[in-house]
Amino acid sequence: MNEYLLFHYGTSSELNPFGFIKESHLHFPERTVRENLDVDKSFKRALDLGCSVGRSAFELSSFCEDVLAIDNSRIFIENAETLRRNSTLKYHIHTEGNELIETFAKVPKSSEPKKIRFQVGDAMNLSDDIGQFDVIHAANLICRLPEPKKLLNRFPHLLNPGGVLIITTPCTWLGEFTKPDYWPEGSTLDWLKDSLSPELLLKEVKNMPFVILEHHRKYQYSLAQATIWSKE
Repeated sequence: MNEYLLFHYGTSSELNPFGFIKESHLHFPERTVRENLDVDKSFKRALDLGCSVGRSAFELSSFCEDVLAIDNSRIFIENAETLRRNSTLKYHIHTEGNELIETFAKVPKSSEPKKIRFQVGDAMNLSDDIGQFDVIHAANLICRLPEPKKLLNRFPHLLNPGGVLIITTPCTWLGEFTKPDYWPEGSTLDWLKDSLSPELLLKEVKNMPFVILEHHRKYQYSLAQATIWSKE
């Protein structure tokens, strides 16, 4: 939990204590929203699937009228909701061994927490009455689902005409999350194209580095593939 809170809410100096990581590779949950949407435009409804502890949901609330943020982890949702209500949440950064630094996650100043509803749910089995959305954000979720095709099949029906779908994934297919029978046969990108076209139009493909700090001397450095889709 501490690692995820740091990943979502850590300052640049907390995320990069030795200063060797590019600033542009930090703050991934914020960047997946800011770098892939026209943030000067206002949207009505947004769906944040696999929202974890909520940073991207707060970001979406700054220019969306209503944000539904769903994650399968109850403890993630409980922490996100505590932060939404209280504006700050205490957690600890692991430096090394038994050494910890106390710090606080803070609600971003530009966000509007009252617009957000955090909810425990299964991305593969969303309720039939969930409605449609102008923005769907699914960051690093697809390769963590038991049957990701179930969600891909729902996306075109969940998106309003003119809506935007953002998918990021490090394409890390692991049997502990997804049985090999449900992995893409070829590249993840080709699999997404086959699954979502022609109902959705692929607008952009890009690489998005991100870093998770386990402790001050150990990092997970990954490269997510981002695809941005629209419903014409």
